[in-house]
Amino acid sequence: MTFESILPIPDIFSARRILCIQPHYDDNDIGAGGTLVQLAKKGAEVIYLTVTDDLAGVVDATLSREAALQSLARDQQISGKIVCVKEHILLDYPDAGEYNYFSLRRDLLKYIRLLQPDFIFTCDPWLTYEAHHDHIQTGRATAEAVLFSSLLKIPSSDPAVDAAYQGHSINGVAFYYSREPNQVIDITSTWEAKVKAIRSYATQIPPDDADQMVMALQFKSSQICEGRDFQYGEPFKILNPSALHCGL
Repeated sequence: MTFESILPIPDIFSARRILCIQPHYDDNDIGAGGTLVQLAKKGAEVIYLTVTDDLAGVVDATLSREAALQSLARDQQISGKIVCVKEHILLDYPDAGEYNYFSLRRDLLKYIRLLQPDFIFTCDPWLTYEAHHDHIQTGRATAEAVLFSSLLKIPSSDPAVDAAYQGHSINGVAFYYSREPNQVIDITSTWEAKVKAIRSYATQIPPDDADQMVMALQFKSSQICEGRDFQYGEPFKILNPSALHCGL
């Protein structure tokens, strides 16, 4: 008997409403953009929740805070149209700054209970040698929020949302940026859309940097697709929510 026979890998293509929780405004598209385009085309609602304000990575140092935020928002709207994102939610925690883990978890509980997604995407906080605290906090807080979403004794940041919540099923969590993937999704048909979305983030990724990023993604894709019958792929660790605590 294998672990997968007890808790089979959830079917990512069964998702109907997907909440994609990212530390920065480009992470969902870099890690999962090709897959999310496919899911949206199959009729799934795709909602992006961005944890930080992204200001640390703005290239143009002459921009005021307000102008930088406007530029970041334009990038995200352009990319969102390519990926078919239905809604953008911004929490505006300080990019690479100091913020409380439990405050973040409460906010994520709020939106999980409010939106009631059946699938969650986020970055893998257990990525080997991950040094960026935003990624670690986002992935771990997301995993805990999924685990605790039905436990109303653990409050969200909005008592009204908690009072109205009647419970729902989260069928799976897809971690991108994972070193231990258990599924690779064929994104050959949506690779160009993914690249176009990534190139939309001009406020933080100048054209030369975007070229290098695309080359790095192509190289990684060639590695994970070796021996497979498709050219471009995105790797995920896809788990049943029950696997998020003691593997049970």
